[in-house]
Amino acid sequence: MPVREVMTPIYDYTTIHQNATIKEAIDVLKKSFFLDDQGNIHGHASLLVVNQKKELVGILTLKSILEALVIAKKENENVFNSYYWLYFLEETHKSAAGIPVKKVMRSRKLVSVKTDDDIMDAVELIVKHKVNSIPVINGAGRLVGILRSKDIFGMINELL
Repeated sequence: MPVREVMTPIYDYTTIHQNATIKEAIDVLKKSFFLDDQGNIHGHASLLVVNQKKELVGILTLKSILEALVIAKKENENVFNSYYWLYFLEETHKSAAGIPVKKVMRSRKLVSVKTDDDIMDAVELIVKHKVNSIPVINGAGRLVGILRSKDIFGMINELL
């Protein structure tokens, strides 16, 4: 089964520019979240990162955003003192908010698949690279979608 039959098309997924800040990325991600009738939260766990030409340059995951907090914490450790804990936390969050997406995104060079690739080959890449999603590109190298673990899981019976 080809990847194109399982992927989420790019027009159904959120992108962000590589020079956007982590705060902007968080705001965009939050807009994708919603509650269903049972109170379950749904939404995107990542953003596809593009350049000026709308070409894929990376992927920003929730883990990447947490990494921005770690970077900001390290930058602010020189002001840390137990008496200033609240100040430290506030400064860390402010610093993280201004970090550019491109500083913490996962590079596109890491892994991507093509629309005609076999879904099982994509599954092997997901497992090998320990990721939950893989950008999908067409034959011309243009971003056309994303393949997520949950998309694959939704049709796992067909794979077995």
